[in-house]
Amino acid sequence: MRILTVLILSMFALVGCGGSDGGSGNSSTSHNGSSVSNGGSSERPTTEDSGQTTGGSSGSGSTGTGTGSNTGGSNTGSSDQTGTGSDTGSSDQSMADEMLAAVNAARAQGQDCGGTWMPAVAPLTWDATLEQTAFLHSSDMANYDYFSHTGLNGSSPSQRVTEQGYSWRTVGENIAAGQKTVSAVMQGWLESPGHCKNIMNGSFTQMGAASDTNSGSTYGIYWTQVFASPK
Repeated sequence: MRILTVLILSMFALVGCGGSDGGSGNSSTSHNGSSVSNGGSSERPTTEDSGQTTGGSSGSGSTGTGTGSNTGGSNTGSSDQTGTGSDTGSSDQSMADEMLAAVNAARAQGQDCGGTWMPAVAPLTWDATLEQTAFLHSSDMANYDYFSHTGLNGSSPSQRVTEQGYSWRTVGENIAAGQKTVSAVMQGWLESPGHCKNIMNGSFTQMGAASDTNSGSTYGIYWTQVFASPK
C-alpha cells in the first residue's frame, strides 16, 4: 500500500487548516480520489491539508487542493522544467545539512501539532533523488511564478518522485514560499498543525528538500520538502 500526504505553506498567501483572516480552507482526499476543498486566500500565513491516497503504484492522481487515487501502473508526468529564472536557491550541501538537522531535531523531541501530541520518531536520512525531485519543483514554481503541488505540466508529487526513479511505499510533500531561511520555513511548518504532523510522520524514513529563487517571481523564493519511504 502507498500513502500520499500533501501539505502546502506560504508566507503570504495560503489556504488551509490553520485558518486566518481573509479566507481559509481545508482539503481531504480519500482512497477513491474524492476531494472536498474550501478555497480562499490571505495576507497572513495559513495552511492546506490533503488526505491520504492509497494505490498499487504511482499513476495519474490529482493534486493541488487534494490528492486523487494513485492506482495506475505507470507514471504519466513529466518534468520539463526549463524556466528562465535564476537557479540560485539553497540546494547546496549546507542547506541540506541544516534542513535535515532541523527536521530530525523536531522528530527527536516530539511536537505539539495544534493540540495533538506527536511523539518522538526515528530520524530521517537524506536521499539525493528526493532532493532532486524537490529542487525541480521549487525551480518550476520559481521560474514560472506559481505556487501549487501540481506542476506546470500537470504532474503530481507522486509522479515527480516516480519519474526520478524512486520506488516508493509512502510519499509526501510540503511546499512554502517567501521565507528567506531554513529556520524561518521550518518554524512556519512546525507552527502549522498539518505540516507539523507531516514532519512528525513515523511512516517516512527518508527526505530531500531544496529551494530556488527568482527575483521576478511573486514570492522570490520557493521551498519544497519531499518525504518518502522506499519499497
